[in-house]
Amino acid sequence: MKTLKKLFNNSTLLQKLLLMFLTVTITPLIFITVFFYDRTEQRLLELTYENMSSSNQQISSNVNAHLDNLRQISSMIYTDETLQAYLTQTYTSDISILEAYRYIDGLLYSLMTANNNLASINLYVDNQTLPEDGLFLKHITHENLPIEYLIQLQQTYGNNIFSNVIQEDKNGKNVIYLGRILNFNAQNQFYGMVTIGLHEELLYKLIEKEEQNKSVYLLNEHNQIISASDKSLLNLSFSEAIGPDLSGNQEIVTINGHPNLLVYNTMHDGWKTVSLTPVDEIMRSSRQTAMQIVVIALFCLVLSVLMIIVIAKYLSRRLRKLNRQAAQVEQGNFTLLLTDSSRDEIGQLSAAFNKMSTRLKDLIDKLYVKEIAKRDAELYALQSQINPHFLYNTLSGISSLAIQNDDIEVSKIVNHLAKFYQTSLNMGHQYITLEKEIALTKHYLAIQHMRFDDSFIERWEVDESLSTYETLKLLLQPFVENAINHAIYDVHTSLIINIRVYRSMHVGAPALLLEVEDDGCGMSSEQVETLLSSESKAGYGIKNVHERVQLAYGQNYGVTIHSQAGLGTKITIMLPLQHDD
Repeated sequence: MKTLKKLFNNSTLLQKLLLMFLTVTITPLIFITVFFYDRTEQRLLELTYENMSSSNQQISSNVNAHLDNLRQISSMIYTDETLQAYLTQTYTSDISILEAYRYIDGLLYSLMTANNNLASINLYVDNQTLPEDGLFLKHITHENLPIEYLIQLQQTYGNNIFSNVIQEDKNGKNVIYLGRILNFNAQNQFYGMVTIGLHEELLYKLIEKEEQNKSVYLLNEHNQIISASDKSLLNLSFSEAIGPDLSGNQEIVTINGHPNLLVYNTMHDGWKTVSLTPVDEIMRSSRQTAMQIVVIALFCLVLSVLMIIVIAKYLSRRLRKLNRQAAQVEQGNFTLLLTDSSRDEIGQLSAAFNKMSTRLKDLIDKLYVKEIAKRDAELYALQSQINPHFLYNTLSGISSLAIQNDDIEVSKIVNHLAKFYQTSLNMGHQYITLEKEIALTKHYLAIQHMRFDDSFIERWEVDESLSTYETLKLLLQPFVENAINHAIYDVHTSLIINIRVYRSMHVGAPALLLEVEDDGCGMSSEQVETLLSSESKAGYGIKNVHERVQLAYGQNYGVTIHSQAGLGTKITIMLPLQHDD
């Protein structure tokens, strides 16, 4: 999972867009295609079943019409009493035989003429006194009528029965016979048989009309094939010739390894019309449609991918332009600005980048000016160290002369002043330890005590564990000096100056806090603002401390003043806690 996420994050914008587009497009497309293809297949099967069933009904209706015609003809012959009389009487003369022939042949010839689709009509009799006429009348013999068919006819008790398909020797055509025994009399006595022949070709023509992209078979009540396009299958059992058993009116069966839709319907006498259609043939149109859909979808997909590539390249070009501009800014070139005027996200980003570049240039310019000012101040301080150093040596000489003249007070003040300057010089370094900063301030206070006697009292609260931590020099002295010079308002009351040094937390990091608090006359808010302004001569040293701290440690650190007229003043110097290395 992490590898996939890494690959995705490291891929280009074009690759990401293509991946997302293909994901949200191909997945639904495949799902919709499969879903509709499946539904189309099912619907095609349903429509094909309906068409095949309707076609079978039409074939069955046409076949029934021909078979009913045969039944009607057999009924006319069966119920003809005159014919019965001619077939059952005993003949002794040729005249009577000719008279019988005239009626029998005339009747059957008229039926053949009225039904020209008949193959033959034959009467079979046991009456040996009535000779065969060579046309319609025959004796019941094994040569004229197979014994199996004869037995079947005798077992029907006057009902119609159809034979298998029989090939006639004289013309080679296939014929199906309807047979019936003649026993229409009061005693139900057998006196002959009638057979009516129908060409199988006529039945096949009825099938052939509906046989389009499918195979149709006409079966008898024993499921033997009576008519089909393949004549070699005639009289064979359907399951033996084709394969599947007829278990359902509609089913998918496998024939020679290929699926086929089998549909059949049954006529009232047990005959069946069976249709077989290869499923591949049914699905050919749906597959063509599905292929067309896939081709159209692929075309749309390719077109969409090309559009995505164009859009992605357009966006990438704008982003690369922004990236090149960022590289220019990284090298310090802030003058070139982006000219993207669009209002989309990239346009907004470009506008924000321009503002950032301009702001960054301004900040760098200001920082550069401050750095120059800082270096100038350091140079000035270095140059001014010459006079204090000379002053320190001179003061040391004055102290020696005072001791020689027994002037102890002068010697003390000169010594404190000498040590004050010695510490403040600090060999030219601007950072000293907190211990030295406190010592420097104490030397200054000792000098001021000699000047003001007991006009002020200082109190120290120092965390001794901080003595080795580093600070800028001359931080406390300007504020102590300001308190002595400006906070005393009653010469009869000593000014109390509290000096605290402790650690705290500031902006999530350890901090060093230096506080100078007095109970003097205090200041108004306007006086505090004036004290921190560059126009105030009295506050020059205080403002200098604030600027030095911010130049050294940043804008999060510096000097804060809390004062109220008549209640005193509290100065807080905030520094980062840094150990002297």
